[in-house]
Amino acid sequence: MNKRIFDEKSQTDILVGNCNREGILGTAFVNDYNTEYPTYTPVAAVMDSLKTRLDGIKCIVVLGTWCGDSKEQVSHFWKILDQLGSPFAELSYIGVDREKTAPGMNVKEKYTIEKVPTFIFYRNDVEIGRIIETPSISIEKDMLNIVKTK
Repeated sequence: MNKRIFDEKSQTDILVGNCNREGILGTAFVNDYNTEYPTYTPVAAVMDSLKTRLDGIKCIVVLGTWCGDSKEQVSHFWKILDQLGSPFAELSYIGVDREKTAPGMNVKEKYTIEKVPTFIFYRNDVEIGRIIETPSISIEKDMLNIVKTK
């Protein structure tokens, strides 16, 4: 959990493999989080609809602690989770390097990861949708569209 490796390009430690929020915030990721999290305001009406539809939903988030899109979107995702009271049946984070790999894990192939962050949603252990890199509308609206139509 929260394994760090040195990233040559960013000249900082990044997380690879299974990680958690505390570990992610223990990296340079925290600098962007401190900007993105407080300024993001999820749409209240969407949040009300979303809260009633997340029962039994599992989510896996594949992210790069070195990646600008991950820093932005995961920070927004956390704001949503905090406002909803951590609604998922199960939530996992997997950190990857720039090649979308993690030592000892077959992340890229197992989850078909091309870009990060990738938010993968499951119902009854069957994938029902994903948000890849940036949402189409907003992260909460894209989440709602995934869980209400599948």
